[in-house]
Amino acid sequence: MKPRDIAGIVMLASLFVMSSCGDDDDYSVATDAIIKKVETGSATVTAVSATTMGRVFDLSRQHSASYSVGVVYGTDPDPRAVGSKVQGTMGADGLVTTTLQGLTKGNTYYYATYVTLAGKLTSYGEVKRFVTTDARIGTADAADIRATKATVKAVTTGLDGIMVEGETEMHYGFKLSATQDGVRNGVDFPILSTSNSVSQRLTGLIPGKTYYYTSYFQLGDGLIYGETKSFKTASQVMEYVDLGLSVMWAKCNIGAEAEQETGVLAAFGDPTGLKQSEYLSDYPIDGSNDIVKAADIDGPSSLKSAIPTEEQVAELIAKTTRKEETVKGVKGMRFIAANGNSIFLPYTGYRKGQTVNNSGTEGLYWTASSYDIVKDYGHTLKLTAGTAASGFSLRSLGLGVRSVRKSPHLTPLSDRLVVGDLENNGRIRIEIYNEYGATKAHPAVNPAQIKFSKNMVVTFKLAGINGNLKPSAPRQHVAGLEFADDSWDPSHWSSLSGDKYDAKVTGDGTYKVFMETAAAAEGAKVFCIDIKDLATDLVDVSKLKASVLRIDFDADNVN
Repeated sequence: MKPRDIAGIVMLASLFVMSSCGDDDDYSVATDAIIKKVETGSATVTAVSATTMGRVFDLSRQHSASYSVGVVYGTDPDPRAVGSKVQGTMGADGLVTTTLQGLTKGNTYYYATYVTLAGKLTSYGEVKRFVTTDARIGTADAADIRATKATVKAVTTGLDGIMVEGETEMHYGFKLSATQDGVRNGVDFPILSTSNSVSQRLTGLIPGKTYYYTSYFQLGDGLIYGETKSFKTASQVMEYVDLGLSVMWAKCNIGAEAEQETGVLAAFGDPTGLKQSEYLSDYPIDGSNDIVKAADIDGPSSLKSAIPTEEQVAELIAKTTRKEETVKGVKGMRFIAANGNSIFLPYTGYRKGQTVNNSGTEGLYWTASSYDIVKDYGHTLKLTAGTAASGFSLRSLGLGVRSVRKSPHLTPLSDRLVVGDLENNGRIRIEIYNEYGATKAHPAVNPAQIKFSKNMVVTFKLAGINGNLKPSAPRQHVAGLEFADDSWDPSHWSSLSGDKYDAKVTGDGTYKVFMETAAAAEGAKVFCIDIKDLATDLVDVSKLKASVLRIDFDADNVN
């Protein structure tokens, strides 16, 4: 915008206020220009027509009758002086759409978005250009589709001999969107090539999500689009690591299939991971977990993933040790827990608009917590130079996303356990649930909540053994797990031989028994702990007290 245009708009704004003064009027507009900025966008082109896009900042406080918007265009390099004006339409977000008809094939046209206030003062965006053509581009079906990656391809026809002056390579590309209607305004993947066939490997996609894409080639600022197609990424069963904290942490980022991959860089509250707007109004303050909810990463687990809270990030920092590390050429930080387990977080950098900054030198990850004092910011985990700290970032920035999940365990109601020589065979049985036993009516756990696909670990506590054993009794007894799910497969029936699944009971204390399976368990028919010969060897069985502290499913460390 020229300086005289800005001065004129300020003067015009003053006239608007002076002519409508009242006790409740807002006078701030008298010293601020109504139009902050006019942007000329791209044009979608055919052989004889074009649809142009632009944006005006900011007419939200003005009545629609007080302004007009559109495009000025022509074959002269500066259409603002000699071009033709065509009025367009403007949406609530300031986007200006204008359709030009009756163009001539093969011509280069110059255009600029304009806004006119009160029919008196006009300001323009940057002058851009397009070439009308009947050349075509064909969008191919997506290939090699995985949970977070896919390849898209396209082929052009009719482009021989067509080139914008001064350019030696053709501008191609693909646009990607979460909706079919929004694909032409989607994330842009530009490609420079001398070939008529192009492809793009898309990465950082969300598992189990449907994406829409189209191909295009560009002549000047004009775009010719191919067909819009779609694909759906595969689901992903996210692996979680038990760090001995209040939640388990995912092994890799959302949109990644290995711990060193960055994955998606998403703005706060963006469920698609594709928004690149730098305007905070485009991002909700709530809904920070929507991107994890949209991802198909939980598999058969009854527990659902989430973005960590500010408090959970603080716990991760406080209760782990850290070291800077490089994994397969990617620099990042490893968090090592007291139990020996660890996770690696790559230095993702951050995305502002379309540009990724500081990749490889710092890692920035969202929490689910917005900043209560200044709503423009959200709480983050910041990694740099071997240090980890809580921080803040603008909600419009694209940061890494690492999910968490509650530890998959149940805490039984120990007062509902049935304990004793229940089968009259000299064994002590701790009955947690038995379809055929006393716990059917009042189970210690809801059998429908028992779901696992790898293993189940039961931690229990015994009291009343010390000083209660017969003089001739051994000082060690074997405890094992007896389990069958609703279908009786999988199941585990301990032989009480003292193998790796059993526990050696040496007196009062806390013990673990477990089982492993290759099939998913759903529900329970029989669920008990047996302790070989302990009933026979106790002086008074009634003094024995048992409690089950927790039942863990699919634990990483069962020892």
